[in-house]
Amino acid sequence: MIFVALAFAYLRRRWGQALLSMLVGALGIAAVVTAMAGFEALPQAARHAWGGVDLVVGPKGSALDLVLCCALHVSEPRGLISVKPAMAALDNPMMIRAAAPIALGDNVDGWRIMGTTPAILDIYKARIASGQMWTDKLQAVLGASVARALKFKIGDSFVGAHGLAAGGDLHDKFPYKVVGVLKPTGSVLDRLVLTDIETVRYIHVEQAKVEIAEHGSTDEPMVTNLPDAATAVLAAYRIPTAAAFMPRRIDATEDMTGASPTFEIARLMGYLRPLTVAATGFGLLLVIIAATGAAVGLLATMNMRTRDLALLRALGASRLKIGTVAFAEAGIITAGAVIVGAALVFGMLMLGSDVLAERTGLLLQPHFRPAQVAMILGGTILVTAVAAAVPALRATYSQIEELLQS
Repeated sequence: MIFVALAFAYLRRRWGQALLSMLVGALGIAAVVTAMAGFEALPQAARHAWGGVDLVVGPKGSALDLVLCCALHVSEPRGLISVKPAMAALDNPMMIRAAAPIALGDNVDGWRIMGTTPAILDIYKARIASGQMWTDKLQAVLGASVARALKFKIGDSFVGAHGLAAGGDLHDKFPYKVVGVLKPTGSVLDRLVLTDIETVRYIHVEQAKVEIAEHGSTDEPMVTNLPDAATAVLAAYRIPTAAAFMPRRIDATEDMTGASPTFEIARLMGYLRPLTVAATGFGLLLVIIAATGAAVGLLATMNMRTRDLALLRALGASRLKIGTVAFAEAGIITAGAVIVGAALVFGMLMLGSDVLAERTGLLLQPHFRPAQVAMILGGTILVTAVAAAVPALRATYSQIEELLQS
């Protein structure tokens, strides 16, 4: 215990150098752990983003655009389809578990309003947290992120705006009433305002009438000419083998496209693979630099103890006691680095999770397997042992006169 106390005394004497070594080590540990957590948790969150949507049926065109718009809700709609033929193409109870049309076009403070049917909850496996589903026009059910961001409660009213981005013309003649709030799902549903699809049609038809009366024209002729218009129809499979048949069946029609979110996002990631590899390589380079810096800093700190360890040897301390001082000091620095690094990891993951959920709706839920924890701790112990062993061995096996004069 005396030699451990001596190690503490050494650290107090040169606290600046010890603190720097702890900080560099903490940054290295934080970089490694955050990278490991992010590389696994982010793809899992992405897979949960589109919830239970297995198929998106929309107008002819790019299947990827259809997925980005209607499954991930990160792009604009490119047209409308008629719901009746789309639902007829999906009329296969053996393969399709649930299907629901969606209609996009409005927003509230930048949060998308999506007209649909109650079947959408079956697709996303969502549940009501408070309130109830809509029973009439101009009633809305909020996703968890929307309710939290806008601070809406059951019974509150709001007005939608034209377009999918904040700043559009307000439909101030058609206020919505909040009747329900959904439980968090970890999917894009958390970022949507749901309402009956007939509400969206009603608002746009009435808006078209107002524009025609005031200006003699309207920018929504397709809505008025297509009574059962929808942006797309979302479907969930009952059996996995449906993925091999349903998209082809939809694509065989003249005016509809069937898009699989799983396939299209995998294809997109294939396009981005070179960029992903480059980003991963850069991240690993930063990790290596941080780990090397931690080892060098700890080694430099321990090398400064060589003369002190030589004095202990001259006073008759055994090799074991000299090693105890060296490893105790290195262990204290490493323990501090681990504690600070763990705090940094916790803070970065919490902040990153909140920002990611706020911006994209993805719920990042990192977790560590025992093998990962063992690898991190093993690497940390190895760096500590190497950094402490070098000055300890030098002080033990070198000539005392040489050490004292160095």
